[in-house]
Amino acid sequence: MEAVILLDTLRRGGVEVVGAGLKAGPLTASRGVVITPDVPLDDLEGAKDFDVLILPGGLPGTEALREDPRVRDLLLAYFGDAGKWVAAICAAPTVLDGLGLLEGRPFTCYPALKDRCAGGGTWLDQAVVEDGNLITSQGPGTAFAFALRILARLAGEDAAREVADGMLVRA
Repeated sequence: MEAVILLDTLRRGGVEVVGAGLKAGPLTASRGVVITPDVPLDDLEGAKDFDVLILPGGLPGTEALREDPRVRDLLLAYFGDAGKWVAAICAAPTVLDGLGLLEGRPFTCYPALKDRCAGGGTWLDQAVVEDGNLITSQGPGTAFAFALRILARLAGEDAAREVADGMLVRA
């Protein structure tokens, strides 16, 4: 759910988005919904050249993200570049925590998983938390707010407001 809302919202805002999967072909989301990524991660040229790297939530998908060295390398590259954004929703902030990337930072995640993020960050009970180049969010019910915050950072507040209005999303 979070992945589809993100992809759709950002594309409505005119952002070029590439949905990458860890492997080729369709994947089954946590509730049995089948999604076909645009491209497998190995075929994605210039993966470090995007403005934002977004990790969707859901289990066991986030566990696969946590275990994948390509994802680790991308996250470290994006966090090391002040001009890049990293965004994670639901269970995905646990991936960031496993790399020590939440240390000393405010963040949010799915409330039942906040104890899995014990790496020194400060969990906030908010729909979306932004800190520097990091945007985190809590889960399915906050996916529109999360996507619109990312859109605002990439295309501006006016674009985000226009997309929200067009989708009948009320703040």
